[in-house]
Amino acid sequence: MSPKRYPNLPNIHNCTGCMSCGDACPQKCISYPDGKDGHWHAVVDTSKCVQCLRCERACPVLKRKKSLSSSSQPYASWSFDGRLRSISSSGGTFAQIARHFIMGGGYVVGAAIDGVKVKHIVINKQEDLHLLQGSKYIQSDTHGIFARVKQLLSEGNKVLFSGVGCQVAAIYNYLPQCLWENLFTIDLICHGVPSPLDLKRYLDMHDTTIVEIKSFRDKSWKAGYAMTCVDKNGKVIRDEDNYFFAAFNNNKSLRWSCYTCKFKTGLHRCSDITIGDFWGAVKFKEELKNGLSLSITHSSKGKQLIAESGLKYEEVDWDECLFRNRDYFYGNNLFRFNPIRWLYPRLIHKGSDKLVCQAIGSMHLREKKKHFLLFLDAIFQHFNYSVSNKMLKKQLWQIKKR
Repeated sequence: MSPKRYPNLPNIHNCTGCMSCGDACPQKCISYPDGKDGHWHAVVDTSKCVQCLRCERACPVLKRKKSLSSSSQPYASWSFDGRLRSISSSGGTFAQIARHFIMGGGYVVGAAIDGVKVKHIVINKQEDLHLLQGSKYIQSDTHGIFARVKQLLSEGNKVLFSGVGCQVAAIYNYLPQCLWENLFTIDLICHGVPSPLDLKRYLDMHDTTIVEIKSFRDKSWKAGYAMTCVDKNGKVIRDEDNYFFAAFNNNKSLRWSCYTCKFKTGLHRCSDITIGDFWGAVKFKEELKNGLSLSITHSSKGKQLIAESGLKYEEVDWDECLFRNRDYFYGNNLFRFNPIRWLYPRLIHKGSDKLVCQAIGSMHLREKKKHFLLFLDAIFQHFNYSVSNKMLKKQLWQIKKR
């Protein structure tokens, strides 16, 4: 028998913050304090640890239990239900699938806004579906959700679990394989996780106290990134120039693990379906106005969900979706070498609003067009695009060679 040892969980550069290790720990001795950059990371209280190493087995970074799909197929998809589609970020595909799943007696798990934070919840009523709709551009707290899913599956229920790639890989790692039969999974095309400090800084830039984020992408007032917030007096807050989205798109405060994501695994995933916006869909130009989803099935379960949910969907070729949706396929982000990312904790804690906007959100702010940091941003954007483009061309060539 090998000697007992304390867990060796991923460090701050590799931990995804999925929280599966905390649910797996029988002693509840794993906490997730905020790091200097605002991202939480797993910390083990060795005074309580019994060295069972269940946390290591649940960690998808250390070892992924579920294998990747052997074949995947992309589709353009959207909901026929105009209202359902209007309050969704893209084509309403997830909402349509989730509604059908609930109607069949199943439970749906996904991210919901809770004030100015985001957490994973379980629903089994259609009237609660709106809580899971729409994109959430901040990391979701999944504390306790893995244990809840295990309980539901153990009782014979069907569960549809949605989340980003690392969270979906984590649910398979957490559950024994005998419970996978009634588990259906959807992972989302993910750009990366922005720091909660960016969100806090953006909210604090207002003269009033913001107590709730109604939507990160509110189609009712403009397309794309359109955050709608509410202050303590019930006043609606909307900003054309949004520092939080500028920082997010500028790649300067993502989790370290997001810069070398192990869950953007080329064409194939361990989930049943991958869903996201279908950018650049020339063939479906009319549908883009109301929102269009890129849906990629990876299993028979995924095809079943797409076919039986009452969606409008049409098969597309990889070359139609590959290059304009590179966040799905390519997980290597060269912005990890940007010196601003390494200086980010000091800048966000010590810098003035003006300095933070210039250094972290510089590409977005119109009045800073000639700022020298724009040149640095442009260099990283250029090389990031060039390297990813080369890799995507290689993937497309391999597809066509089959």
